[in-house]
Amino acid sequence: MTGLTAPAGPRTPGLALTDDQAAAWRDVAYLGDDLLVLAGLDASVGGLASDHGIGSNDWVVAPSMSSTGGALLANDPHLGISMPSLWFINGLHCTTVGEACPFDVAGVSFPGVPGVVLGHNARIAWGATNADPDVQDLVIETVDPADPTRYIGPDGVSAPFTVRTEQIDVSGGETVTMEVRETVHGPILNDVDDRLTDSPLMALRWSSIQPAAAPDRTYEAILGLNKAADFEDFRTALSLYGGPSQNFVYADVDGHIGYQLPGFVPVRSDPNDRGDRPVDGAIGEGEWLDKVPFEELPWALDPVEGWIVTANNAPVDAAYPHFLGQEWDPGYRAERIIDLINDHGQDGLTLPEMSFIQNDTAPLRARDTVLLLDESLPATADGATIADRIATWDGRCTLDSQGCAAYMAWEYRVLRDLFDDDLGPLARDYVGSPVSWVALEGLLADPGSPWWDDATTPGTETAEVIILRAMDEAGAELRAAVGEPDAWEWGRLHTATFKEATIGTGSGIGPLEWYFNEGPVAVPGAAGAVNANSYRLSRAYPDPTDPEFQPLAIDQLFSITNLPSYRLVIDLSDLDGGRMVITTGQSGNPFDSHYGDQIEAWRNGDTLPLPFTHEAIAAAAVATLTLEP
Repeated sequence: MTGLTAPAGPRTPGLALTDDQAAAWRDVAYLGDDLLVLAGLDASVGGLASDHGIGSNDWVVAPSMSSTGGALLANDPHLGISMPSLWFINGLHCTTVGEACPFDVAGVSFPGVPGVVLGHNARIAWGATNADPDVQDLVIETVDPADPTRYIGPDGVSAPFTVRTEQIDVSGGETVTMEVRETVHGPILNDVDDRLTDSPLMALRWSSIQPAAAPDRTYEAILGLNKAADFEDFRTALSLYGGPSQNFVYADVDGHIGYQLPGFVPVRSDPNDRGDRPVDGAIGEGEWLDKVPFEELPWALDPVEGWIVTANNAPVDAAYPHFLGQEWDPGYRAERIIDLINDHGQDGLTLPEMSFIQNDTAPLRARDTVLLLDESLPATADGATIADRIATWDGRCTLDSQGCAAYMAWEYRVLRDLFDDDLGPLARDYVGSPVSWVALEGLLADPGSPWWDDATTPGTETAEVIILRAMDEAGAELRAAVGEPDAWEWGRLHTATFKEATIGTGSGIGPLEWYFNEGPVAVPGAAGAVNANSYRLSRAYPDPTDPEFQPLAIDQLFSITNLPSYRLVIDLSDLDGGRMVITTGQSGNPFDSHYGDQIEAWRNGDTLPLPFTHEAIAAAAVATLTLEP
């Protein structure tokens, strides 16, 4: 698998787009991502492949592999960097647990969300990673030639657009009023951009806005998890879950471990439809017949391996009867976690070892890639330094690692040399993506591939030429940005700055930015490692939506955009022994001492106690606030 070609999808009508229309559609895609960034979720950028944002891990270990004989659970979901943290640590403990007051639970929640989203109660613990099934389709709609207020439905019959008026209040500006047209498939996207007025109409079909998905009972499912006592309760709660689909792992005090993927996943009318091409809405192509029944969604209980690991990798194999999706993580992190579990599990895993796995900094793809490099020397002394440091690198991305800095700088340059000339504007979204890592490994094993040739030069470049040229380029960029080779350490490039959303950077008010923001701080780990602190290599390119954006130099390029938003490890035989950390602190008030007091623990891979029982909470308490009606 190289990711350089896409599988054939269902037949699609020809789309003759002007350059202006193509640019407008690209901007619509980026606009959707920008909205998620504003929400602190920092999702995949662009329509081709994400170069950041993938990195969540969770796993459970059976008592047979733990040091205490209790089931173990670890979770570190990844979200966009922010200040304060998107999570806050939360405990709900009824004085007397019963039908009138059923909560005895601790973990993390989003501000304003009831209950505990991820964590444990007195019986079970659960964690989650993004499952990323394909739950969105683009549908090309045909306007009725006899009446522009109508369209041709999937049955070939003319139907009126459903039209509603939306008003958006703008602080300090005029209210924006817009009409939203909808078909049976979903809202028309063309109305977002005036350049798309004459472009073929495109509707967005999405599970979250389909009538069949309503009512969305996800919050009800989360509250059900808060009260669940066993695996049956766990699955019953998740049967109500709508989206976004997650890989939920499970452990309980009786020693069971389990897994469930819940949510609305469509069943398409064409069994060969992989959701990767627009479909023709006027002929009923690619219709959604139903959703995959909950009973047929992937699940597991007490597997013989003694562990369950999810890391955004494919949750099923080719034998699974339903199409879930195809844009999974390549599986490097999952493989690394499994290897480390098996290594430590021989003597019984401990909680410190679970944390050690969470903080592993070795990107497994680099191990395989380095083995495919030969010993040829680049033309420059700095390029030779890059080559030597890659060859002698221990494979870990610690703060002082010169090998990691050399490898990541070279990987960035060789990906650009491979794909910029052939992919053009699409390279911005492709370079640095997990798909591009897999493609690089495949191309290194195929030195005769035409991808190695630089289409911008009159000659024909070989793999060796491009590999060595990228080393020279990496050395030159590091020297220009960082200085002498002794300073080429990973911690110099890989930093985190926690920015308060309303202040951020570029406000022009330096004292406020200094007071509200925290960082930059050097951070270990890397995109693709288990400790996946990720970055956007797309920032090395011009931004098509912002003509004033200046591409970043290499000393800023690896600054973190996505990170482990919290870490939890727990042994279900000792509920008071759970350990947790969030990225910044419990308080959103910059004048509070708890505004950023967990940053150092988080960056160093440390965790804090998470007392659970009434006695443990009372012993740990430093202050008590009582609210009385």
